[in-house]
Amino acid sequence: MKKHWIKKCCMILACLYLTGCGREEVPYLDTTQTQEQTVETERTEQKETLKSDQTVQVYVCGEVAAPGVYQLKDGMRVCDAVEAAGGLTKAASREYWNLAEKLSDGQMIYFPTEEEARERKASAEAAGATVEESDGRIDINTADATQLVTIPGIGETRAAAILAYREKNGPFAKVEDIMQVSGIKSALFEKMKDYITIR
Repeated sequence: MKKHWIKKCCMILACLYLTGCGREEVPYLDTTQTQEQTVETERTEQKETLKSDQTVQVYVCGEVAAPGVYQLKDGMRVCDAVEAAGGLTKAASREYWNLAEKLSDGQMIYFPTEEEARERKASAEAAGATVEESDGRIDINTADATQLVTIPGIGETRAAAILAYREKNGPFAKVEDIMQVSGIKSALFEKMKDYITIR
């Protein structure tokens, strides 16, 4: 009887051993790194979405089919603003603006007629003795509205703002001070700095 019991116990132990050896070890999966990568990817996608959603508002006027304020994607150019406004009229001075110039928020893009553009150029040249240096730059302390609008990026609205600033605060001490005028920020200043001076 005792031998039979010992034999039975040995069989049970053998079965348990064989069953244990046949089990496959379940691998440990570290999900921490995967979760961090997912979060970083989501953040990158959100940044790209926000960047693509940024817009600028520009006022397109003068000789265009549909003058008005247009909201365009940041990074677009003058040609895109012209297209949004329905294109130029036949009378427009097509070389008055650099169509490849990047837009800035709050910018006014005025297209004169060919005749008006010639008159503006002649007026600026006639006043050259008092407002221009020998290199053709405009003296922002003495120029009137007609001469100011010949500066790239300066339309009638910004010209009026410059005159109002001068009347209230006196002459500019340095050309960089023009950025204190409403509507003229660093991006626009970079476009116009080579065309202006002070005495």
